[in-house]
Amino acid sequence: MLSGVFTFALISQGCGGTAPNTTANKVANKIEKVADSSGHFQTVTIDSPDGVKIVGSYYPAAQANSPALLLMHQWESDRHSYDEFAAKINDKGFAVLSIDGRGFGESTKKADGSTVTAGRSDDDVKAMLGDVDAAFNFLSKQNNVDPNRIGIVGASYGSSLALIYAADHPRVAAIALLSPGVNYFGNMPTGPAMTNYRSRPAFLAAAKDDPDSFNAVTGLKDLSAEQPDRVMAVSVDKGGHGTALLSVDGVRKPLEDFLTERLGAQTKK
Repeated sequence: MLSGVFTFALISQGCGGTAPNTTANKVANKIEKVADSSGHFQTVTIDSPDGVKIVGSYYPAAQANSPALLLMHQWESDRHSYDEFAAKINDKGFAVLSIDGRGFGESTKKADGSTVTAGRSDDDVKAMLGDVDAAFNFLSKQNNVDPNRIGIVGASYGSSLALIYAADHPRVAAIALLSPGVNYFGNMPTGPAMTNYRSRPAFLAAAKDDPDSFNAVTGLKDLSAEQPDRVMAVSVDKGGHGTALLSVDGVRKPLEDFLTERLGAQTKK
């Protein structure tokens, strides 16, 4: 049950720190194989700056100059938690790339064959931001993708990565945060990033039965007051954490509408 929908603005001043040092533009990323028997998506491998092979599912856009979304899952999950949502939003005219975070799903190897595990250190977070940059660059270069209309959807720690990355990269056109945190791992503060994100569109969602995330949404909302048409925060009584919210009509439908309105899309023909 939908308990509240709030529209609010981002503060248009302040600074959120130094942009991460990424080199993904120098890396040759490619589509390696088509793996889905239905033909709906392609399995892709993207080279991160430090050599990790980031594996994703890519849903191509059918029309030229289409908007696109990068989807990032929560801790101890993988890209397939987005499969249903990715297919539906792709049918609405978006190109979609969902990725396995390093150490999860199929993103567990480097080019030299060594194994990668998930970590939470400062260096790990910096490397994760490098992964986001590599995936975003890959997505921006795909056929039919308008590089000026790419948004990022993140869940839990993935939402923190989305916000922190977007704050330092103005080319991110919109973000959607499912169960964001105040400071995941103790080194992913979202308050400064929210301020630095400025006036671009943002969607935040949490359930009251996930109190830490609900309080985080409230706090992020409180940082924003001057442009109420820019940001939407949605709360539901029950919905769980992260991508579990996508099964709740009171989150999924407003999210789909937000992305379509803010990034623009046409249903596949």
